[in-house]
Amino acid sequence: MFETIWKIQSSSLMSLPRQLSFSFRSLVAREPALWILYQPYLWWGQMKRKTYYGDVEEGIVTPDTELVIDGFQGSANSFAVAEFKRSQTRHVKLLHHRHAPVAIIRAIEQGIPVLLTIREPLDTVISLTSRWPHVSANQALKSYIGFYTKLKPYAPYYVVSTFEQTTQHLDRVVQVVNAKFSTNFDLVDSATVNEESRVKARNPEKARRDALKQDKMKELAAAKNAQLLAKANELYRTFEAFAQQTMKP
Repeated sequence: MFETIWKIQSSSLMSLPRQLSFSFRSLVAREPALWILYQPYLWWGQMKRKTYYGDVEEGIVTPDTELVIDGFQGSANSFAVAEFKRSQTRHVKLLHHRHAPVAIIRAIEQGIPVLLTIREPLDTVISLTSRWPHVSANQALKSYIGFYTKLKPYAPYYVVSTFEQTTQHLDRVVQVVNAKFSTNFDLVDSATVNEESRVKARNPEKARRDALKQDKMKELAAAKNAQLLAKANELYRTFEAFAQQTMKP
């Protein structure tokens, strides 16, 4: 079923509807007041998890959720989740890959530790839009700004990890999570992780993605995006400061 739906979604005729869906999802995924409208996206995500991974336990906030690892798309979320899980000597109940401030806020309200990932806007937008070509650079920037603006007031309740910290110093990041939330998660062996990630980086889709990235870079450089990019960069610097503060020895 999902293969058929994916083929339909990937057709050129679906480009505009998918653009509209991305913008709508970005809105309802960050506004608690619109939680009811986010439910179809939550349901769809749970169905995909069940089909591809066999369970749905890491897609919703539950009383036994122990940690949230999430951020905007393209911020090394998959890397962080995979390497964190691989490093644990016991099963840790996670929430991840919701890319939804409403889910993160719900977790915070329940006292669940949160590791929030973030990446510089330019690289984030290029990563996202080269993977999902139907999403425009303008859309991605607006979504990025909305995502982190909504979470900014909750800074005392999460640990921020920049792209470099996530991909190069995940051991230190987990250590900070443990210190802040009085948890005892096993630390990540960053040396091993970094070596293995270089091997995994050999992606057969790289050539196609590189070509798309060049096109998206030109789109991002358009004058209409200059103000948005500047706003996104300013927001990133705020969160980078949060990360630097919490990562101090």
